[in-house]
Amino acid sequence: MTSKETVVAQIEDATRGPADELTSGPPTWHRFDALLDNRLVESLELLRAQPESPFHLVGLGIAAFLKAILSREDAELREATETLLKAETVATAEVNVKRPKGDKTGAYPAGIEYKLLQADAVLGQALTAVLSESYVEFAKAVWKLNKAYKILASIQKTVFPGGIAEDESLDSVFRKLNEHYLAATTAPAPSAESSSGGGFFSSWGRKRAPAVAASLRHSSSSSALGGSAAQAPGTPSSASASAPGSHLPSENASTTDLAAGVAKASLAATPAGTEGAGDNDDHPAPLWAGDRLTTTVISGAALGSGMFGLIFSMMPPRMVKLISWFGFAGSSKQAALKLLAVSAATGDDVHGYFASLALVTFYGFILLMSGWQSSEQTYLRTLARTLGRVSSRFPNGTLWVLNRAKLARYERDPDAAVKIITEALAKEKKEGNSFREADSLLVFELGWLYLSQAKWVEVADSFERMCDLNNWSHATYIAIAAGALIDGLNAHRLSSPSSPPPPELVTRTQALLDRLPGLCLQKRVFGEKPVTETFIVRRAEAHRVKRERWVQRGRIAPDAGVWDVVRLTNAMELGLFWATVGGRSPPSGIHAQIALLSSFTPAPRLPTSSSLRPASPAPSRTPSTQSAGSGSGPGSGASSAQLAKWGIDPATSDLDTPGEVLIRDLLLGVLYAALAHHEPAATPSHLVTAAHLLDGVLAASDADVGDERWTKAFAGWHRAVVELKMGDAPECVGEGGEGKEAWARRAKRVDEWLNGVLGLGEFDMRTRLESRVLMLREEVGMRKARLGLA
Repeated sequence: MTSKETVVAQIEDATRGPADELTSGPPTWHRFDALLDNRLVESLELLRAQPESPFHLVGLGIAAFLKAILSREDAELREATETLLKAETVATAEVNVKRPKGDKTGAYPAGIEYKLLQADAVLGQALTAVLSESYVEFAKAVWKLNKAYKILASIQKTVFPGGIAEDESLDSVFRKLNEHYLAATTAPAPSAESSSGGGFFSSWGRKRAPAVAASLRHSSSSSALGGSAAQAPGTPSSASASAPGSHLPSENASTTDLAAGVAKASLAATPAGTEGAGDNDDHPAPLWAGDRLTTTVISGAALGSGMFGLIFSMMPPRMVKLISWFGFAGSSKQAALKLLAVSAATGDDVHGYFASLALVTFYGFILLMSGWQSSEQTYLRTLARTLGRVSSRFPNGTLWVLNRAKLARYERDPDAAVKIITEALAKEKKEGNSFREADSLLVFELGWLYLSQAKWVEVADSFERMCDLNNWSHATYIAIAAGALIDGLNAHRLSSPSSPPPPELVTRTQALLDRLPGLCLQKRVFGEKPVTETFIVRRAEAHRVKRERWVQRGRIAPDAGVWDVVRLTNAMELGLFWATVGGRSPPSGIHAQIALLSSFTPAPRLPTSSSLRPASPAPSRTPSTQSAGSGSGPGSGASSAQLAKWGIDPATSDLDTPGEVLIRDLLLGVLYAALAHHEPAATPSHLVTAAHLLDGVLAASDADVGDERWTKAFAGWHRAVVELKMGDAPECVGEGGEGKEAWARRAKRVDEWLNGVLGLGEFDMRTRLESRVLMLREEVGMRKARLGLA
């Protein structure tokens, strides 16, 4: 049996440097901290120094897993699996050791820290198995996920015996944990109350807060729990000293003692907001912050349970029903977020870092993908606050640099985001970076930023570089790069119609297009193409057939390239799927993309008036008469009447099928909706234009849509978003805003549009859009609850 002192030493050595390094001079983070600061080689050397320590082995496994998920290399997958299997074996052996009755790990039963490591190792194995892209490994992954889930569930019952209610505040959760910690680490004093018993967790659920806990408040905006703080107003100076009968040492003791953590805890409070998942962050400071074992247990239990809960809560209902057959239970998203907040606020624990990363990723995902938020500023504040806790500790860490750039993007400042990433990449190029795999995250984000700015060549440069950084889907990267260059050629045609395109741009574009067919045959996920490649292959066939039509009609020479006929590119289409076209794009990029798309013939049918008409989930502006044959599939079987209905002239139109017109109108609708945010004076006009274009797509017949069924699905979702934006714009509904009844009617229309999306059957990127439907509905639900309509 490993002694408590050895366990503490292993945790300290695996996760951080000695205490004196953390309190004086420039910090030099060790072990796992080095990995999070991009010092991969140093981190691996330090973690390998203790090959029999489960803490070090789990750290090694997670490091290998991070490399594997970023590079998709088979060797990295094998290394991660082997290391995590060994970690599980060592941790399981410690779990099975018989310990004396009453033996504790900090405030919890001894050995619980090894159960946590066991769960970490099994969970890592499961995620690695998923990456291996094998049916057999996927089956193993489900079994391992279930095993980790059960282990974490048992740990959660120990750490949070009463669970966490959906409407419970963080203040309540932290007070319960603090009360239990005081009860577990304070020697019992003789009194009538103490003789009444109550059990190990008797304090869980009490309303009374101890004097020490009540006097401390924690502002989650502080950079770290160990920072300096002033004395709480009205608190006697003696309160910081050891209480009678307590194990809490005085403030003159070592910096690793609990009292030092208490004395240094932030005492300022952050006012709660008005709504949103990340709003009420005010809570007492954790009294266990200086206790390494208790910190590991609480932070790890909260992270594991919170992650499972958050993932399950974001799944579509039919998926939740499916996984229930494997022993998984559903979860409340609010409870999961509170668990992650507990882990993130614990301090400098590795689990806390990943909890912070999970929260930042979640709130960022909502800001980017939900289209409309019930309280956008609440999410931005919470994301910035959470990120601030850890980014200053790891100034070079790619994960934190990336999220600093993402935050700038969410705040609609792409120039700042580009600056953050390019400076980080330039620094790495000059000084070197042993965690090269992580660069793919920065370059991928940079590519989307350039697309939002309509910087076509820079987009191509970024996505071509992705092929050198990881092996996920080179076909997707090259399709976006080629599409961006075609957008550049089309923009040149628009600005200089009489001059030939730059020959070097043409040569590069054709070279990328020539690579695509072979790349699309390489990647398989469980025997099938990734959804992006399935879409790319289908659109490439449509482009090939369009080129043949134009050759037959004498519009281009027989040896002309495909790029010469493409007007709607994979860059813009996949940018729409990734919420980059429109969304949080800058006005300069939006105007450039609107100008380009509007230049294609037939010209878009824009509204003649900017007056706001009552919206309907069943619009009828565009003719929807069923026509014989498909107007958008390969072969272009559209009739003359069908083409004339859409204003298409086969001899001259850039967009020569109804399907292409619908894609263009969808993109324009999304762009006008985004432009409304930047130009308040024109908000009503832009939103009306967006609604008009999207309504036209929704009213198209099946024959007009052809193979582009995804256009109606995405138009329905974006039409719901536009409807919600209209309800938020004073220019649209008056300075007084909408009353409850009016907003209830608007929410009902939104729900009908979203129901229409889900009722369209199969279409490209359906699973991605389903998750966005779920997110948007939850945001609407929060606004309804705020208005008393839920």
